[in-house]
Amino acid sequence: MLDLMKIAPIANAFVFPLLGGVLLLMSKLTSGDAARRAERRFLAALVLMTIVTVRTVIRCDEIWLVHTTTLSLLIVGALLIPTQDPSVAV
Repeated sequence: MLDLMKIAPIANAFVFPLLGGVLLLMSKLTSGDAARRAERRFLAALVLMTIVTVRTVIRCDEIWLVHTTTLSLLIVGALLIPTQDPSVAV
């Protein structure tokens, strides 16, 4: 049986960035009411990723570069990837 202390670094390194990327794509690819829900989930993931990144940098963990890169990709991706809603497109 796996120990929780062995699973936590794996989740810290892979699950948070993967979850943020999936939620970013969901917020950009959906439309209507589902898009609003997906955007709220993405915002929550962005706040969570910011907190995790700050905690990782403060503690000087070796995974800080992954979290900082993920956070920057989420912010830039939210600004660069166009949405599917035609009323927003210019």
